[in-house]
Amino acid sequence: MPFVEYDEVEAICADCGRLFRSEDALAAHREESHTGRDEAPTMTCPTCQRKLPSVAALRAHRARDHPKD
Repeated sequence: MPFVEYDEVEAICADCGRLFRSEDALAAHREESHTGRDEAPTMTCPTCQRKLPSVAALRAHRARDHPKD
């Protein structure tokens, strides 16, 4: 996942503080990452068994924490 340069920031997620280049990117993030937070996690990482709330969260976790798997 590419980093956002400070001068490119157009939106900030109020829930987790992530920075985004556009309001549309923020909206997509919120839909994937913060919808249904009260629900139990539904995805499990096959490498470390961490429970995650969505397929998108699992993909991001694996890219960040297990890039060589």
